[in-house]
Amino acid sequence: MPISSIAIACSLLYSAPAAAQAEPQAEEAAVTGDIVVTARKREESLLSTPIAIAAMPAEEIGQRGIISLTDLIDATPGINVTGNNSGRNDRSFQQISLRGFTPSTTDSTLTATFIDGVPVSSASAMNSITDPARVEVLKGPQNAYFGRNAFAGAVNVVNKTPKDEFGGNMSAAIFNRDGYDVQAAIEGPIAPGILSFRLSGRAMQRGGSYRNGANPNERLGDQSTRTATGMLLFTPSESLTIKAFGLYSKDNDGASAQGMLSAYEVRSNNGATNIPALSGNTNGKIIVPGLSNCTLNGVNPFICGAAPGLPAGFSPAQNTYIDPKTTAVLADGRFRPVSASDGVQGYGLKREYIHAHVNIDYEVGDTGLTLSSLTGVNHEKWSQMAELDNYDSSSLINTAATPTNGLLPYYNFPFAIERDNKDFSQELRASFDNGGMFSAMIGANYMDTKVKRDLLNVFGEAVLGLARSAGTASAPQRVQTKGIFGSVNIEPTDALEISLEGRYQQDKVFGYTGGLGATITPASAAENGVPAGTYAPLTQFFSKKYNNFMPRVIVNYKITPDIMAYASWAKAANVSIASFNARLFSGSAGEIAASQSLGLRGVTEPEKLTNYEIGVKGKAFDNKLIFALAAYYGEWKNQYNSRSVFFTDTSLNPPLTSTVTGIANSGQTNLKGVELDATILPYDGVSLTFSGAYNDTNIRAFADPAITRLTGITGDGFKGNKLPLTSQYSFAITPEFSGDIPGRDNATWFIRSDVNYKSRQFLDAANLTWIQGRTVVNGRVGVKLDNIGIEIFATNLLNNRRYTSIQQNTVQTPATPFGSLATRPYNYLIVGLPELRTFGIKGSVTF
Repeated sequence: MPISSIAIACSLLYSAPAAAQAEPQAEEAAVTGDIVVTARKREESLLSTPIAIAAMPAEEIGQRGIISLTDLIDATPGINVTGNNSGRNDRSFQQISLRGFTPSTTDSTLTATFIDGVPVSSASAMNSITDPARVEVLKGPQNAYFGRNAFAGAVNVVNKTPKDEFGGNMSAAIFNRDGYDVQAAIEGPIAPGILSFRLSGRAMQRGGSYRNGANPNERLGDQSTRTATGMLLFTPSESLTIKAFGLYSKDNDGASAQGMLSAYEVRSNNGATNIPALSGNTNGKIIVPGLSNCTLNGVNPFICGAAPGLPAGFSPAQNTYIDPKTTAVLADGRFRPVSASDGVQGYGLKREYIHAHVNIDYEVGDTGLTLSSLTGVNHEKWSQMAELDNYDSSSLINTAATPTNGLLPYYNFPFAIERDNKDFSQELRASFDNGGMFSAMIGANYMDTKVKRDLLNVFGEAVLGLARSAGTASAPQRVQTKGIFGSVNIEPTDALEISLEGRYQQDKVFGYTGGLGATITPASAAENGVPAGTYAPLTQFFSKKYNNFMPRVIVNYKITPDIMAYASWAKAANVSIASFNARLFSGSAGEIAASQSLGLRGVTEPEKLTNYEIGVKGKAFDNKLIFALAAYYGEWKNQYNSRSVFFTDTSLNPPLTSTVTGIANSGQTNLKGVELDATILPYDGVSLTFSGAYNDTNIRAFADPAITRLTGITGDGFKGNKLPLTSQYSFAITPEFSGDIPGRDNATWFIRSDVNYKSRQFLDAANLTWIQGRTVVNGRVGVKLDNIGIEIFATNLLNNRRYTSIQQNTVQTPATPFGSLATRPYNYLIVGLPELRTFGIKGSVTF
C-alpha cells in the first residue's frame, strides 16, 4: 500500500492485525479518514489540510515490512532515493528526489528531514528511527514552516507519546540470507498522571543479495543496525507539556552492492594492463568487458540507451581482501574527521548517530494562546571505504610494490570517505487559536551546522606508498541559520479559509581553508568575491550572509462538508552548506588547476523556486471512496549543478590520480505534475488502493564541462531534457482482503499484495543513458489470535533485477605505455543493485 492518507484509512480499517493494535481514536480516524498530521506546526485533519501530504502510521510500516528509508520511499509514488555516488552504493549517502527535484550534490539537500519537527543532520539518519507513530511526507516547498532545505518538501517522523498505563509490544522477523529484524517497546507511568516513559530498541540485519565475484566468500550489500530510543512525557499541569526524546544508533555494513558497466575493454597481459582501444592489440585475458554501443563527441566510446545487464562472471566484483598495509592505514587516525577506532576497519560503512530534543508547550489559560519551545541536537559520524575500480584487478601487478615495502602486490583502488556532522537548533513560537475567525502563529528559530569531512586516500598509501600529510585534509563546512516565521489564518465563512505564511531567513555560510592553507591573489579575490591574503590551514577566512523571504499563500474552500479544494502560491530558496568552493583556493597546484577547469566560482548564489499548486481531497459515497488529487507547476532557477573531474596530479611525486568536485549555479528547470491517491472500500474486508504520480521536469538551461566533454552537447542542446535520477511516472496498487476466523473469538486473518512501479531514470542531463523502470511485487498473509500475530511475507516476489540507481565514473587502471583512462571523459557506469527475492516469517505480541 502506498504511503498516503488514503493508505492509512485503508490499512487501519481493514488490516486486522493492525486494527487490533490501534488505539480507539486511530480506528475512528481510519473510518472517517480524519488522520491527524502536523504539517503546519499544529494538529489538523489530513483531509482538511490544504497541502499535498502523504502519511504512513506505525501499523502500516510494520505490515509492509519497511525497515529502511529506501523501503519507505520505494513504496511512495513521486519520490526517489539513491545511495549511488563516487563509486559506491550504500547508506552513507542517501539523496531524496521529491517531485523531480534532484539534488546535484551530497551537500545540497532539497528535501529536509525531521524528527518530531526537529531538523536532522542527514536523510540517512532516518534509518535510525524505530517504532514511530507515523511518517509524514510534505510535498512542495515547506520553507515557511520548516526553514532551510525544505525546498522540494519535507519528511517528518512523529514518535509515539508515552501512555499513562503499562504496556508494550515485541516483534521478531527472520528472512533468508541470515536476515532478522527484532523490535521491542515498553511504556508506562513513573508518576501516574504526571510523568510517563517509553523505551524502544531494535536489532536489524540484512544479508546481501550478491556474491562478490572477486571474493566469493563475501556477500555484497550486508547491513546491520542497532537502535535504542527513549522518551519522557512530563505533564505537571493541564496547561504544561514537556516531551524529551533521545536516540542512539549504530550501523555496521559490509561492502556495498553495485555493478560496473564499462565502455572500454581492459585486459591483463601477464600482470600488465592492456586497453585494446589504446594499444591496438588484444593480448591478455579480459578482466573488464567493453560494452560500448556508441561513440560520443566523435571520440568517446560510451554506453547509450538502456543500461545493459551485468556481464556474467565479471560483475559485481570488488577486491575487498584486507592486507596488513591497508590495516595499518586504517589504524592511523591522523588528519581524519573521525578517530581510527570510530572508522572502518575494512570495506563497508560504520556509522554512529545521536539525536536528542526537548519540546515544551504551555497553554496560557483559556486565551487560545500556546507558547512552544523546540530544542534539538544531532551528532552523526560515519566512515566508509569502497573499492572504486569495481572490478577484479587482482591479476594486475602493482609495480610500486617490492618484497620489502609491504605494499599491496596487485593493483587496487580503495578510497575512504568520512564525515562528522553536528548541529544545534532552537525554535520558539507562539500560536493563537480560540476557535474564532482568526488564528495566527509567530516564531523564531536558530540552527548551527558544522561538518568535518575528508577523503582518506587509502590507494595512495597502501598501493603507491605515499605518505599522509596534514595537507590532505579537506576544508570544514559551517552554516548558521536565523529565521523569523509566522502565519495568519482567516475564516470569513465556515467554508472558506485564507492562510498567509512567510519566513524571513538569514543563512551565514563560512569559508574555510583545507589542509594546505590558501594564498589568494587580489585578482582571484576580485573575480570570486573573497578576501585576498594568505591563510593558515583549516581556518575560517570568509563568510557570506544570504537573506531570503519565503512566502506562501493558501486559499481553501469546502465544497461540501466532506470535500475540500485548495490553491497555493509559494516562493522558496535553498542555500547549500557547500556554497563556497574551497578547492579553488586551498589545495595542491593540481587540485586548484582541476577546479579552475570546471568553470567554478568561489561563491555561489541560493537556488530559487516559485511554486503553484491546486488540489482537491475528501471522501464520498459514505466513506467508500477516499481521495486526494493535486497538481503543481514550479520554476526552479539558479539551480546548483555538481561538477567533478578525475585528474592526475603531476605536482605530487609520484603523480597521483584524484578527483575534485564543486558546485555552480548553472541550471534552470520547469517542473509540473499530477498526484492522485484513491482508496475504494466496496465491502467489509475488501479494499483497493491506488496512488500515482506524474512528475515532469523540463530543463531550460544547463552547463557542465565534464558532460560536454563526454557528449559534445552544449547550451541549448540540453533544453527540453529531463533531470536525472527521478522517475516521470510512478504508481502503487494494493488490494487487501481480511475477515474473522470462524469458530474463534478475537481471531482475524488478512492477505494483501503491494505492487510498486517507478519509470526509468536518466543518468545525467544529456539523457543519452538510463536505467529501465522497475515493478516490484510484495505479498503478505497473516493471522491475529488475541494479542499474538503471525505473518508470512515475500518482498520482490518476481525477483526483479533491474537497477535502482546509476552514476558515471572513470575506469581506474595502472598506467600503460599507451596512456591511461583516468584523465579521459566518463567511461563507465556504476549501477545500484536491488535486493533480490526475500521470504520471511514474523511474529508479534502486544501487552
